[in-house]
Amino acid sequence: MKKWRQDIEAFGLKSLAFLLRTLPHQTSLRLGESLGGLAYRIGIRREVTIDNLTQAFPEWDRTKIESTARACYRHFGALVCEFTRLPLLNPGNVDKLVENDNWDVFDEAQRRGKGGVVVSGHFGIWELKGAAAAVKGYPISYIVTGQQNKRVEALIDEYRGGVGIRIIKKRDAVKGVIKALRENRIIAIMSDQDAHEAGVFVQFFNRPASTPKGAAMFALRTGAALIFAECFRRKNERLKIIMEFIPMDDLPEDREEAIFELTQRFTTRLEEAIRRHPEQWFWMHRRWKTSPPEKK
Repeated sequence: MKKWRQDIEAFGLKSLAFLLRTLPHQTSLRLGESLGGLAYRIGIRREVTIDNLTQAFPEWDRTKIESTARACYRHFGALVCEFTRLPLLNPGNVDKLVENDNWDVFDEAQRRGKGGVVVSGHFGIWELKGAAAAVKGYPISYIVTGQQNKRVEALIDEYRGGVGIRIIKKRDAVKGVIKALRENRIIAIMSDQDAHEAGVFVQFFNRPASTPKGAAMFALRTGAALIFAECFRRKNERLKIIMEFIPMDDLPEDREEAIFELTQRFTTRLEEAIRRHPEQWFWMHRRWKTSPPEKK
């Protein structure tokens, strides 16, 4: 990407973020929803979204598919606004924005002394979920993929780092995650995007989906607790977080089979959450792009 384009995009994001932080919280969310609605009308990845929803919910009619798609775009417009407002998050206001009755899951994971691997998806307001945990004092690390625009990437990392989140780049994931878990940190991994041929194929909305192996592999290798974290926005605008341990007993002795079983367990849990709040998942992604290899 050319430098001038990187500069323009970074300046645009920084300017938008500054504007959104000057507005009242509710006003900024409404603005974000409007921008998301505009993206839907323009047609940005709209066909992908409609197709994914149609495949996932074959019992829905076209009207419900389209209304859910529009709501999804509005939701993600609001999510962008929440992210730009992370620098305003602090111990004094976090409980006004986030509701979580089971932070004790993190406490228990740290008590065991091997850290925790939190697996989740692009669902709800996930950036606020992790930021809230960090502001609460939990040692949170993210595994993140690099952005094409390095100036935008630096800005995103700055917002996350400002609330206490440590960043582990995907290219350094193995060494970085092992080190962090030895330090009894909580590692957050998003495991709901197509992993191409490197993934493990599990059932997701009744279709085989190539899913990242990392969360299961790290938990099995280190003995860290495997935690599923769900979050969704309530009608009162507060973010509700639900966390639970993924059972790691009764696993097959074969390592690859154990990875498959754990991945299926948390993927099933994610699907259940999405079915309750379908407008809050990232349907714009080609989740089922990669097909399973043909059996010989």
